[in-house]
Amino acid sequence: MLHLSEDNLEHEVQHALSELFNEVMEVNEALLEADTPDAIAVIGAKNQSKIDSLVEHIACSFRQNDHVTAKELLLRLKYYSNIDTKIKELLQKYVG
Repeated sequence: MLHLSEDNLEHEVQHALSELFNEVMEVNEALLEADTPDAIAVIGAKNQSKIDSLVEHIACSFRQNDHVTAKELLLRLKYYSNIDTKIKELLQKYVG
């Protein structure tokens, strides 16, 4: 029975990672297609909203001592923070 639980957990983790990577790829593709500072800023606003939500959920997870969820959310935050850096670099190219 424990073996079945571990297999199910591994499947859930793989699914969650796959979902995260798909989300990140979509944002990166949108950035590649964005050809104006305004288009990049719109993506940046959505990304910042995602970051804000993740930070809020991470804080809640820590308050509830749910370190497993907090760890997963921190991983997500790392990817969205990297996107934020990329957005700032792209916008900086337009500014000069």
